[in-house]
Amino acid sequence: MKRTLTREELHDLVWSTPILKVAEEFGLSDRGFAKICARHLVPTPPRGYWAKVEAGQSVKKTPLRSVENKALHTVHIGASKAHLSDSVQAALAAAKAERKRQAEERKQQLSIAKASPATLEPLVINQHIQDCHKSVASIVKQLRKAKPDGEGVVSAKGVCVHERTRERAIGILHHLAVATEAGGAELKANENGLHLSTSEGSVRITLTEERKRPKHIPTESELAEYQRRKTKRDKDQARGLWSFERLEPWPEFDIVYTGKLTIGYDGYANGLRKSWSDGRSQAVEGCLEAFVAGMRTIIVAEAEERRVTQERERARQAMRRRRELARLRAEREEKRSAYLDEIAAARRKVADLQTTIETIPLAEKLPEEYGRMITWAKERLAELEAKTTVDAIQAALAAENLFPEPDDLFDPEGSPPPKQNYWDD
Repeated sequence: MKRTLTREELHDLVWSTPILKVAEEFGLSDRGFAKICARHLVPTPPRGYWAKVEAGQSVKKTPLRSVENKALHTVHIGASKAHLSDSVQAALAAAKAERKRQAEERKQQLSIAKASPATLEPLVINQHIQDCHKSVASIVKQLRKAKPDGEGVVSAKGVCVHERTRERAIGILHHLAVATEAGGAELKANENGLHLSTSEGSVRITLTEERKRPKHIPTESELAEYQRRKTKRDKDQARGLWSFERLEPWPEFDIVYTGKLTIGYDGYANGLRKSWSDGRSQAVEGCLEAFVAGMRTIIVAEAEERRVTQERERARQAMRRRRELARLRAEREEKRSAYLDEIAAARRKVADLQTTIETIPLAEKLPEEYGRMITWAKERLAELEAKTTVDAIQAALAAENLFPEPDDLFDPEGSPPPKQNYWDD
């Protein structure tokens, strides 16, 4: 099977055949194949899609949006080992053995902390780091100077951990800065927090420690205090003195910081993986390169989302402009028609007045009122003729800008489509 596809081919493939079946043909798990689609911003059918198809129900296919990042245009889905050279297969086997060795080493190191998560020890960074990477130096300084709050928590820009985990968090920040720099990105700290940045954008990241709220188990001294308070209240009530103070001298829940750390993206990741945590077979320290790669994927996705949003906004603005031009053209057409009707009416009056004046009986001595009417009619005729000369019409057309050249209301795409609804731009 072809293992190098375009995004369009991958989109057609996953919307024509269930991912489980496609993944089997490539020798992958359905989850692994879905991750490939997510990395290349290729939408996949939602849960229940194929059941609806089999039932003959109407389904909607999510279209493939365009992306400018050329790295996403071509999809490489592994390669069949049968077509690999002996040296390449040997290199793959060695890499697999190394990963297995590292996993066993992490498993042995974590076995010490298996009984109590609160005693989890760092797998890679377990020493005090004096000279931290310059990009996190300000956070490290702030963390080391921070005074624990009532729960023993220390915090800095994007970091919130228990004081017991302070040095481990500092080590993670240092090595994260190193991994980020090696991956062609940059770690930055400012007043808004900790950011991982590339040339395409940045994401705000956090390093936090898990906390639990188990039910508080009272100690013997707390139980004794509870009994003392209860006896006193009973005596007071017997004397008619009522009190509604809480008898229990202990909190309902305890706050326990487990030592389990999580590093992640502080935002919506649109379905992409956004956090890495300590687990049974891994620690955050061993996931830093994967974390940086994941953040770069999120940055690419966000940049693409911004590009699509900007394109849509530009299209909306262009459509608004085209519809505004259409509105102004319609208004101008009305003015053109009205002015032409005005000229036609004036010419008809000219013709009528000329005929009337020529047919009015004349005499050497006309009555005063009759003479004044003839004089007014001739003056009115002269006004109308002056108004309808070529020069007068040209001046009026230029003043109203009814026939400009070039036409500032011209739309090379023609008339825009009508609005479909109120929200349509």
